[in-house]
Amino acid sequence: MSERKGAIILLWIIAFGSIGLSGYMFVKNEVFSAPGDTDSGLTLMGLWDDLAKNKDYAPYTTDDSWLIEFNNNQFNNSNYVSVDNSNTRFKLLKEGYYKITLLLLLYDLDADAIYWVYLYRNSTVDHYFARVAISANPSSPFHQIESSLYVKSTGLDDFVIRCYCFGDTSFTIGTPQSFNQLSIEYNK
Repeated sequence: MSERKGAIILLWIIAFGSIGLSGYMFVKNEVFSAPGDTDSGLTLMGLWDDLAKNKDYAPYTTDDSWLIEFNNNQFNNSNYVSVDNSNTRFKLLKEGYYKITLLLLLYDLDADAIYWVYLYRNSTVDHYFARVAISANPSSPFHQIESSLYVKSTGLDDFVIRCYCFGDTSFTIGTPQSFNQLSIEYNK
């Protein structure tokens, strides 16, 4: 009989420990976590849903070399991301790693051209989001880009996203804005 009491007491201790651990995890993950926190360790710092072609800043002033202007800001944590130059340039203010994700619908593409979407850091190519070479018989004048990359910020660097084409002089961003988005996440 005493062996059963010991086993029951042990089960009660395990049950109360599990309830306590579950309560701790709930409070830690649901009550004390910042908005945008994910299990991956990334926290959303900026989100823009409207991307446009911008030819206002030299040397990116032609129809085959221009900057992406990001508008319709859904969320921006100004402690981590600052935006200027008519929303074409951003600075990652805190030192560390950031994930930048670009969804971009390019429009009016030519079969004989090659298209590039670059991330520039301090006026120098740092990464590229995409290289698009269209086949001889394109099925559509549109091409969807979905690309993510990680950058290490020093907190001092300026970034822009440049679109460039070799062989075409007039491509642009597709107007259905539901296909265009820029997001910036910080890796804690």
